[in-house]
Amino acid sequence: MNSKATRLSVLSAVVVGFAATLLPAGPADAQWVFVARKALGRIEQMREGPQSGGRPGYDFATVLLDAPADRVYATALELARKNTAVRVVMQDPGQRRFQIAEGDRTATFNVVHFNDEVSQIMIAGHAGPGEDSTTSRVVQAILRVCKEMGKHCQAGG
Repeated sequence: MNSKATRLSVLSAVVVGFAATLLPAGPADAQWVFVARKALGRIEQMREGPQSGGRPGYDFATVLLDAPADRVYATALELARKNTAVRVVMQDPGQRRFQIAEGDRTATFNVVHFNDEVSQIMIAGHAGPGEDSTTSRVVQAILRVCKEMGKHCQAGG
């Protein structure tokens, strides 16, 4: 009797599991869309302090934009080229990545394609002395790209 009850419960679990895979994922998708919309334009930043041996620390910033990755990359690269304070030292359009330099500082700008309408900007650069997390150069760079593209972005936190 025990084995029959066990088989019945296993069969029931398999049927319920299979049926669950057939249910529409609408509510879960709706929650993901809600979360994604809340994240759009929110700039997140991380800072790594000075390293041993006197090497400078790094500033990292990222933001999700509701814009195609190629357009974001082209806009950012054009802004960098127009900025006389920096020079573009490396560019890789295939990877949507470029690097700029200002004196002995460098920053790497990368655009990640999520889908046709959403992309992510990621910037890593040397942290400057006396810069706090809300006025760092990487955050300012993202804000310039957002403004040029007509997107509302703000520092998270």
